[in-house]
Amino acid sequence: MVTRLLIIAFIALAIAASCSCSAEEMRGAWMGAWWPGYFTAEQVDASIAAAKKAGINALFIQVRKNADAYYDSKIEPRGSGIAAGFDALAYTIEKAHAQGIAVHAWVNAFRVGSAKPSTDPKNVVNLHPDWINKIPDGKIMGTEGVYLDPGVPAARDYIAKIILDIATRYNVDGIQWDYIRYPDSKFGYSDAALAHYYADTGATTKPDPTDPKWAQWKRDQVTALVRDVYKQVHAIKPKIVMSASTITWGSCPADYTRTEAYWRVCQDWKAWMSAGILDANLPMAYKDERTAQGAQSFRGWLAGFAKWNGGMPTYVGIDVDNNDDAGVLAQIDAVRKAGLEGYVLYKFNQSQRRNTLVDAMAGSVKQTPEPIKAPEPIKAPEPVKAPDSTKPRLAPSLVVK
Repeated sequence: MVTRLLIIAFIALAIAASCSCSAEEMRGAWMGAWWPGYFTAEQVDASIAAAKKAGINALFIQVRKNADAYYDSKIEPRGSGIAAGFDALAYTIEKAHAQGIAVHAWVNAFRVGSAKPSTDPKNVVNLHPDWINKIPDGKIMGTEGVYLDPGVPAARDYIAKIILDIATRYNVDGIQWDYIRYPDSKFGYSDAALAHYYADTGATTKPDPTDPKWAQWKRDQVTALVRDVYKQVHAIKPKIVMSASTITWGSCPADYTRTEAYWRVCQDWKAWMSAGILDANLPMAYKDERTAQGAQSFRGWLAGFAKWNGGMPTYVGIDVDNNDDAGVLAQIDAVRKAGLEGYVLYKFNQSQRRNTLVDAMAGSVKQTPEPIKAPEPIKAPEPVKAPDSTKPRLAPSLVVK
């Protein structure tokens, strides 16, 4: 135990001594809607105090979990667990901004149900069963639950409506996509999506799951939502940071097309970065620092992020629950040494685990988040294509507004 504490102290001192800790560094934390942390005013106050102590300068709070709302939505039913009448997003923005901490609205996109989908008649699963994603035999349940089909334009329009509602009515600093992908390579066979595919391509028969043209068409459907919402949000509020938590399953390959993000779930985050339709990437590099394989995989992905960033910032997702304090601090140090722009901790909900982590982090990062100069308004991009220049772009502002 004493040895472990000495290791933590050594890493914390090394981080503090070796890192410039630029005001532009993202020091973020995710809070999910499955656990306490922002369901009441008291929980929000405690979470902001913990973030302040740990040097966190941005909170990513989940405002849409299973096609439900943890804010004052006029579109979707209220989420479970939250106090009656409490607008978690509005209160968190008010209190966090007062402490110089940014707030990003974390939104599950296509995933809309768990193993037991909602029975609420106002839930989109029940309003539009024709939008639900399927495999060829008609089954809808994946390993992570029920998804809407990205190949259904009406489903994408519905999700875009939710994002625009949040962007219009709340003073959020950013909106972060999650589950912005297919569940697996065998999905995509809703009748509505197939009809759209036939109309788009001229095909007349159901494609095979391994057909590369079908896979590319599916990637294009996910990209269409990312691109279209980016343009619409920035037309309203150019300074909102649009980001996505993205897949990093397995070890990092040499070729992006061999990542599971690309071939398995049709999430082409490399193209999104290159085209400038994401302001930042939040890859979920959840690797166990306590094993040689996990530590090596984490650093392999850091190299991939640097190679595939398209000149845009990368804020690396670090697993808190499956790492000890020394492991978290070591991975923060690795992110900085890799020259990446910051990190986001998963998860930062109310727990004893958070308490110990905050104590470990308190001496290793700045205590006061510093706002930086806001970027110029971002011009809405053309459809996805390679950029004309490889010159890096400025990181989006972390300044609270």
